[in-house]
Amino acid sequence: MRRRALLTTTGATLAGLAGCLSESSGGPADGTDTTNGTDTPTDATATTEPPESSVEVSMETYQPAVVQLATDSIHVADDAGAYLFLSVDASAAAEPPAREEFSFELGDGSHSPVDPGERRLWRQYHEDESYGDSNAVGWLLFELPEAAAAEDAALTWPGGEWRPGESLRTRLAAEYPSMSMEFSVPETVPEGEHPTVTVRVQNEGDVDARFVAGLNRVGPRVAYTPVTSPSFVVPAGSSETWEHTGDYDTTRLRDDELGDGQHDVTYHLDAVLGRESRQVSYVAADA
Repeated sequence: MRRRALLTTTGATLAGLAGCLSESSGGPADGTDTTNGTDTPTDATATTEPPESSVEVSMETYQPAVVQLATDSIHVADDAGAYLFLSVDASAAAEPPAREEFSFELGDGSHSPVDPGERRLWRQYHEDESYGDSNAVGWLLFELPEAAAAEDAALTWPGGEWRPGESLRTRLAAEYPSMSMEFSVPETVPEGEHPTVTVRVQNEGDVDARFVAGLNRVGPRVAYTPVTSPSFVVPAGSSETWEHTGDYDTTRLRDDELGDGQHDVTYHLDAVLGRESRQVSYVAADA
């Protein structure tokens, strides 16, 4: 299993992830939430591929966990060790390879693509489509060991192959580095405004690594709902800060609800580094 770092914690104690979605059944998340910060969804890396190939492959992300969709929340799963997303475009091929015809060779093993439906991946429902079935353009997901000899790593399919560049090979061969996380949300927010969620991650190792999490919200007047999934690369020996400000309905609270000492919003962060919760109370705008 992956080495986990000690967490830097501030504020409230952990809260369980439970409840039911009462806001809307039309989709898994708040459609108007916006995200700002240092989010870097794609890991840039040099790649090589045979010039005669009619299948184009590019690196998407290499990460220690994936974000899965539950009934009313999103959470991370990291049981495989490491996860590699590759973007594939076989639209120019006379007969695009089937998903099961791809294989990622790493160390002494061959790894077949994951069936996205079996994993209930958040991005499959929320962002874009995977490769396969009727899609000749999309992403492939490979579950890999946390670290393995990567000098001969390659994606193969009938009649072609793609080899990752040096930066990805370095990460494939390295264990997930020691990292720490700080999760903060204002304790009070004026009525009508939205709290800004901040996640700061420190990479204490000597190899770049991606941070992955699922952010959920309880309130105001919502039982439980997914918000977004922070995902960004933290360079070796450095730190990155990610921020998110929601745009959910702030229906006016009753006067006796403002400043009553009760928490109006709770954010739950389920991250590769652990689970934490933070609570927010609304106060009168002139308080």
